[in-house]
Amino acid sequence: MNIGICNLTIVPLRNTASHRSEMVSQLLFGERFEILDDQEEWIFVRLLDIPYEGWVQKGQFELISFDINSGYSGIPVQVVDIAGAEVWTDNGIFVSLLPGTLVPAIFTKSNAFTPYRIEGDLRSAVSIDFRSEIQKLIYFYRNSPYLWGGRSHLGIDCSGLTQAVYRHFGVMLPRDAYQQAEEGIVVDFLTEINPGDLAFFDNADGNITHVGVMIDKEHIMHASAKVRIDKMDSEGIFNKDINRYTHKLRIIKRYF
Repeated sequence: MNIGICNLTIVPLRNTASHRSEMVSQLLFGERFEILDDQEEWIFVRLLDIPYEGWVQKGQFELISFDINSGYSGIPVQVVDIAGAEVWTDNGIFVSLLPGTLVPAIFTKSNAFTPYRIEGDLRSAVSIDFRSEIQKLIYFYRNSPYLWGGRSHLGIDCSGLTQAVYRHFGVMLPRDAYQQAEEGIVVDFLTEINPGDLAFFDNADGNITHVGVMIDKEHIMHASAKVRIDKMDSEGIFNKDINRYTHKLRIIKRYF
């Protein structure tokens, strides 16, 4: 099995092997994947940590050895916090790291596994930090532009936002909203909502198409044109800018 690793800040994961193809997601630095198909300019991959498939252009990754790949197993993970970080290689190559990028301990200590050296705003990615850190993340991600397939504050979609927020606390959610809704524990009543619960919304066909992070029992942060904060009740999300409901509530889930 050939294993690759994203060695750039962020790269597109596309639906087909073409620059004109839809971007279905993005890879962040350090994310590993299995190479399933190898063509002249593109590879077809499946991510290892959160299974998701797509095409990556050659030149936007590097192959890694068994030693580096095995060095990921069972080790502490840190997350790049909002001030960002940077990575250096033995050859002096510099790459910026975006907030929300997960950094295994093998990248922050001198060892034989990897040529990477990472410095910057790092902290342990643990769920017990949620209450003390969530307001900072709300301020940071708020007003980020919407981008289909996006996973960072430079451009993000609804499930990319919820995935990014949870990554700050070491919780690995699936990529798409309907997949995230399949996990977690159901919150039966709005009065029982805790900060950090995820609310899911469906379309006219009953398919889950949207998700957001509950800030409290009445307010939600979600990506719709931009990352915004709106009121939510049993009917759904109410956008005061246009004076109407925009998303119909389906279910609320809790993950820690």
